[in-house]
Amino acid sequence: MKVRFTGAEGREQSVRQGAHSLREGRVYVVLEVYCQAAGPNYFRIEYRSGETPPLFDARLFEVVDPRLSPSWTVSSKGDGVLTMAPAAWQVPGFWEEFMEHSSRAIEIYELGRDALMVDSE
Repeated sequence: MKVRFTGAEGREQSVRQGAHSLREGRVYVVLEVYCQAAGPNYFRIEYRSGETPPLFDARLFEVVDPRLSPSWTVSSKGDGVLTMAPAAWQVPGFWEEFMEHSSRAIEIYELGRDALMVDSE
């Protein structure tokens, strides 16, 4: 799945969070979709190699390629959160380990990211 960043101007601060890191008009590969039952939805996007890929408000983008990666699985939680991402990223504690720079978690992330990049070609 690919999205184009449409810009953050005129959006409320909560929507613009982190958007200064993105380039208007640029197309990004979505690494994860994070949907809430009662709240905004997000796309996880890597905008700079070596940095933690943040979640950006989906309202800042337009979908330019709707094809979903075959490596994605869907996970739902009791609080109504639904995610679509590589299965290995859906394991409880994965993102916490990644943020703590666990070499195993970084390797799992890179394998998943690389597969998504190939799938989006």
